[in-house]
Amino acid sequence: MPGDTMKVGNVTLTMVKDLPAMRGEPRFMWPTVDPARFLDYKEWFNERGLLDITIGSVLVRSSGKTILIDTGIGKGERPPFRTERADLMSNLAAHGVRPEDVDMVVTTHLHSDHVGWNTVKDGDRWMPTFPRARYLVQQKEWDYFTSPEQREHNVSILENVLPLADAGVLELVSHETAITPDLTYLPTPGHTPDHCSILIQSQGERALVLGDVAHHPIQMSEPEWESNADNDKQLGIQSRKLVVERLEREGMLVLGGHWPFPCMGRIVRLNDRRVFQPAKLE
Repeated sequence: MPGDTMKVGNVTLTMVKDLPAMRGEPRFMWPTVDPARFLDYKEWFNERGLLDITIGSVLVRSSGKTILIDTGIGKGERPPFRTERADLMSNLAAHGVRPEDVDMVVTTHLHSDHVGWNTVKDGDRWMPTFPRARYLVQQKEWDYFTSPEQREHNVSILENVLPLADAGVLELVSHETAITPDLTYLPTPGHTPDHCSILIQSQGERALVLGDVAHHPIQMSEPEWESNADNDKQLGIQSRKLVVERLEREGMLVLGGHWPFPCMGRIVRLNDRRVFQPAKLE
């Protein structure tokens, strides 16, 4: 499927949709920002003043492994999302990937729109969607979201996360854990307590899968805009600023978890301002 794939050294990265493009209200995303500032970025808005938002997964082929970074929203009841349209599995199949082909599922964080296809319902039980895969989750992220006060009101943890431990496919890891020789964790906390981005390094080339460090490319120009969804808003700003500076300094490819599809590009300077420049894809 053209238009959604790039190579980084020996690593192939493909953006795979789960939900089709949705529309986001900027005042909900950034409630502390003066709405007049949105006019500086009118090229990102549709005629109704809304932003395109994506939910999906990153398909990675690295060192002979087939890896998914995050698994979208899935088919459960996840307000405010209309999950009946979720279609990650068909879109993976279009790329020649069956559930049994996946070797590893790597989680940036444990919000419902990033773990939804971790499991599927089989009768009364939730079972791993990818039966041969190991599911990697940060230990601190697991500890926070599986605490009694969190999981009591979090259906996706009960249905899409805890069953991984019961099935024996869960691997709790630290930041120092190497995912493959080409993939490592980069701690980027703030959105959640132990949110991590995924750094890809191969043959002198680099890319960064952001997760939810920034919910839209506008935040590459405005990293100090607070995200409504961030657990710790000031820490989120700090992580975002560090990431934006590194992306520009090193000229690496960046993949945003919710950015307008296909979500890939680089940070460049335009009129003395950092901006996101979409990549030319295969």
